Order: sequence, then structure tokens, then C-alpha cells
Amino acid sequence: MAHKAPLQIRQYVSDIGVSKAETSTGRTLVLGILAGAYIAMAAMVAYSVAYTLGDWAGPGMIRLISGSVFTVGIVMVLVGGAELFTGNMLLTVALLDRRITATQAVRNWGLVFVSNAVGAGFAAWLFWQTGLAQQGGGAVGAALASAASAKASMAWWTGFTRGVLCNWLVALSVWMSYSADNVSGRILPAMMAVASFVAIGGEHCVANMFYIPAGFLISGAPMGEILRGMLHNLVPVTLGNMVGGGLLVAAFYWLAYPRE
Repeated sequence: MAHKAPLQIRQYVSDIGVSKAETSTGRTLVLGILAGAYIAMAAMVAYSVAYTLGDWAGPGMIRLISGSVFTVGIVMVLVGGAELFTGNMLLTVALLDRRITATQAVRNWGLVFVSNAVGAGFAAWLFWQTGLAQQGGGAVGAALASAASAKASMAWWTGFTRGVLCNWLVALSVWMSYSADNVSGRILPAMMAVASFVAIGGEHCVANMFYIPAGFLISGAPMGEILRGMLHNLVPVTLGNMVGGGLLVAAFYWLAYPRE
């Protein structure tokens, strides 16, 4: 199977960063909405499967299965083509190469973050409207409501560190996917890293853009409570995701493999 060596991946990531930074505002927003929706759909699948398994599945099995099926989200983003905030932390390589400016990087991250929130939020509303949360005798909805409450009250440092750990793996999944020149080769390493972050309980800001509104809508919380819960969670988690992907993956590989 054809594949790229680490130095080749590093240079390819830099090229991709330039391309993303130069993409028009309209296209960036559309692709960001799609990515937010794809990650939300993956979360729907993970909870719908994990919490309709029955009494035989313990906590470990639920995490394993949730992580495995959640990977459909990153597959849709990578193969279908979409702009995901956490993966776009890899623009740091092009930024450090001085091939794009800080303004271009921040513009991309801002547009993608907002559009990811729109896509994930719409998917959360749609899931609530369908009544599919009542699967498993209401177990799916109850699990989402419980998760939303826990995320909305999570301590700042806990959210930040879980965000770091999460996007260390998610950004690495995108990085490793660039090693292959065919679809199956790109999917396999990406799935493994993403399944790992879900199984250990990392915090992903885009996934939480679905979990929190979906869980609160199911529990009947007012809009003000939903917004406060998202703000409380997304600030530390997003900062942690930025450190995990931008520093621990992009910047470290930039240091390890100087540009040729």
C-alpha cells in the first residue's frame, strides 16, 4: 500500500493548510456546517447503539462500542470533504512555515468553529424533533440528558485537560490519514485514534455542540440554560482542543521534521 513517510506528511499538511486558508468564506462556512452535522450524526449513532444494547453491556463495553461507531463522523469528514475545527488545528504547520498569516489562520478557525456549531446545533434540534431519543424505552434520551448535565457543570480544568487529550488524538487521526493515498488506508488510522478518544472520555468541542443542546432539549431545559451550559463547557474544552491539536501534534511535528 502506497504511503507517505512522516516528513512527507508534514509537508503535505503544510500544503493543505495553505489551501484551507485561501478557501472562500462561503465554501468554508458550508463545509463547516456539514462537518458539524457529520460529527453530530456520529454522536447520534454512538448513543443510539450503545444505550439499546441491553443489560448485558457494562460500562466498558458501552465505551468500546460508542468509540467504534463514533468514528463514522471522522470518516465522513475526511472522505466526503468538510471543515472540522479540531482537525483544522493542523493549519499551525503552515502558519509556522510562514506560508499563511496569523490573520488567515484565525479567520479559518473562527469561520469553521461558528459553522460547526450551526451544523451540530441543527442536527441536535432535528434529533429532538424526530423522537428517536425514545429508543430503548427512553434510555438513549436519558443518557444524552445526563451527559449534557455533566458536561455543562464540568470543572474548568477538567474540561481543559480532557480537551487537550481528545484533540491530541483527533488531530493525530487526521495527520495519520494523510499518510495513505487511498480511501481505506486513510480511514483505518483515523478510526483507531478517534475511537480511542471516545473510549477514554475525552472532550471534543464540536461533539459537545451536539450533546449539550440535544440533552437539554430532551430534558425540557429553557434556551438560557442551554446557552449557559454550552458556554461553561465550550470555553475550556475548545482551548484544550487547540492545545492538543495545534501544539502537541502540529507544532511538535513541525519541530521534529523541518521543512525541506
